[in-house]
Amino acid sequence: MQNDRTLLQVKNLKKYFPIKKGVFRKVHGYVKAVDDVSFSIKKGETLSLVGESGCGKTTIGRLILRAIKATSGEIIFHLSDKEVKINKLHESELKAFRKYMQLIFQDPYSSLNPRMTVLEIIGEPLLVNRVASGKVLEDRVVELMELVGLNSKYLRRYPHAFSGGQRQRIGVARALALNPELVIADEPVSALDVSIQAQILNLLKDIQQKQNLTYFFISHDLSVVEYISDTVAVMYVGQIVEIAKTKNIFNHLKHPYTEALLSAVPRIDPGEKRERYFLSGEVADPANPPDGCYFHPRCRYAESICKTKPVPLTEVVTGHFVRCHLAEELDLKGI
Repeated sequence: MQNDRTLLQVKNLKKYFPIKKGVFRKVHGYVKAVDDVSFSIKKGETLSLVGESGCGKTTIGRLILRAIKATSGEIIFHLSDKEVKINKLHESELKAFRKYMQLIFQDPYSSLNPRMTVLEIIGEPLLVNRVASGKVLEDRVVELMELVGLNSKYLRRYPHAFSGGQRQRIGVARALALNPELVIADEPVSALDVSIQAQILNLLKDIQQKQNLTYFFISHDLSVVEYISDTVAVMYVGQIVEIAKTKNIFNHLKHPYTEALLSAVPRIDPGEKRERYFLSGEVADPANPPDGCYFHPRCRYAESICKTKPVPLTEVVTGHFVRCHLAEELDLKGI
């Protein structure tokens, strides 16, 4: 259940990694992993971030969690009683604040400690944050296991005894242990079989409705994104090139890169005739991006203005933001 309260605001976020060379490790340039990104997420909403591998999706998730520090920009968390600028927090403040933000990892095999039982894995956040211990902790872990569809009789089993889908349920339970406001899900179903993917996605949606959770969902799979998202942001070489409600991204898209991504989505009907938009060339180098629009060397609609003039993220329709000079002229094909 969404409401009108904005939970998270990201403003002009940048993360540049220095390129060092030579004996004295002098800085010769920067990799612009995240380059002037802005968006907001409302309480109870799912915002999905999509794009090719290496475009900066996971880096944004790490910046929000303050696993790494931003080069510049603001990350603002709006609680019901206060506003918190995450990138301004001191280490001691950050440790206390992290209970409001939790992460579901991509790989359910490597993200669980094989030497810890389910009780220890799910209960660890409660123990570390001194929320519960002993019988109270065990009761809370049992409650969380039941919430994610696991039998509590497996409380003292080790991860090797579970399937991939069950392991990811353990990961979900661990993320929910501290009753977070925001859950960042980094490709949470990409390592699972398709049938198991559907189960985990349904689980995430059910939990969201019960607890009014907010998700920041990172994925490259547009079929998954279409199912779970309220809002979709499309990334290319460190920049958001389009952001809008899910139905508008899939049916009334405004950016040529989004069109290329959607044209690659498999269709159920084998007899359906649909033009495939193949991108030419290589993804731009984030250490040396092209002038003008970063996408113009691969864009079939590019004009001279695209090659020279930088493109701001502009609202072309209410709630629909696009980084393209020709956004209002193009008639692009959705699904």
